[in-house]
Amino acid sequence: MELNQVVRNNHQKTQHIFVSILLLLLLTFFSVERIQAAIIATHTIKIHSLCAQDNDLVVLLGKQLPMLLGHDIESLSLFSYRKALADSHLSSSPSKIRFQIDQRDEKGRFILPLPHDIQNTKHLFNKQDELLFREKDLAQRIEQGSPWLQESRVIELELLNNEAMSKWLYIRLNNPISKAELPALLDYDVEHDTIIGADYKLGFSKSFPFLVDKFHWRVPHSSQWDNDLSDTMKIRHKGNFLGFAFERDQNDYYSSLVALKKGPLRIIRRTENKIKVLWKLKSPSLFIDYVMMPSGFVMDTMVDIPFSVGLFFSHLETLTTMDWNPVVQDDALVVQASQNYPKITINGVASEAQKQFNQTLGTEFSLLSRMGRFHVMLDVPENFPIQSQLYLQDAIDKPDPPENSKGQFGNIGFKTTGWERADNQLYHLKFTVCVKSAVQ
Repeated sequence: MELNQVVRNNHQKTQHIFVSILLLLLLTFFSVERIQAAIIATHTIKIHSLCAQDNDLVVLLGKQLPMLLGHDIESLSLFSYRKALADSHLSSSPSKIRFQIDQRDEKGRFILPLPHDIQNTKHLFNKQDELLFREKDLAQRIEQGSPWLQESRVIELELLNNEAMSKWLYIRLNNPISKAELPALLDYDVEHDTIIGADYKLGFSKSFPFLVDKFHWRVPHSSQWDNDLSDTMKIRHKGNFLGFAFERDQNDYYSSLVALKKGPLRIIRRTENKIKVLWKLKSPSLFIDYVMMPSGFVMDTMVDIPFSVGLFFSHLETLTTMDWNPVVQDDALVVQASQNYPKITINGVASEAQKQFNQTLGTEFSLLSRMGRFHVMLDVPENFPIQSQLYLQDAIDKPDPPENSKGQFGNIGFKTTGWERADNQLYHLKFTVCVKSAVQ
């Protein structure tokens, strides 16, 4: 009997141990499941700053976010986390942040909404799309035991900036954000076709809506605007067509505003344009997207010509410039091609320095004033066989019609040549302007 009792006791102990181990394994399993249900993916992505400014946008491509592909873009929300200080009355819960998703097609063109689009149609995130947010809104990594995590299904992103510093972002699935919660950083004045930001206001020509013809800095600490700095943006073409020399300017364009998308972080504005080539003959449509941001804008010119340009044209040259307004002479406008290049003061008088400037091959320059800084960059794709050099005419007694103001005052931009080598494919020629207020 004693032997049987010992056997039974040992058997019961073995059962208890087995049950305890089983319960421990189950608890571990469900704990892991809960963590996995909270953070479904963690990824590290290196980011680059476009303008190196406080309001700069981070743009992530869909192909960098495979875990989001196929999700309804209206079902997502973005959060950042800042741990509250010990003596703070604030909680440590993550905060919603502004973000925007802009969709592109397989050729890299923005898909802009049309008036007849059905509002409840689902738009699924794909590998060409762009997810954007401000770098300043990124923050710390959330603690794994956070109650908020247990209530959410999130994607955790570690983002490394140019200084290799880690900042963190959380994308919450199936949790749409109300657009009224986080107001837009840019406003659009429909009547005057004007973009209004915190530091600048930019307007477009009524006759040629692909051209900028107004620019104002905001007067610091007020709701007032400084003088209009711009006379008008200009575009000039010259070359040979079937052996005949020709010259064209904006008066030879047919231009119309065809699409607009307003988002919380940027506004995308598209024009369709054609150029009068000869008599009633017009060029194929040229689409230009202005992508307006708090820290500047991108002018994305989509060149899609259905034939080899060299079959009909030769010796093509294009000038794309902005002519400034002489009423701001007291603002001491200064041009600089790069940090190592001498500065040129804009005063309406031609100089030897301007001649040297015009011999410079380059794709960027800065325009400085007491109110702020324009930094302009031309991005020429590797497959686009054109060459760029800097261009400056500063001669107030030298007319260059059509002008709002007489003469040329700091008419600055780029001269591009080699267009006749372009083949029949879609090219994106991008002008990026970083706008930085002097009082930031």
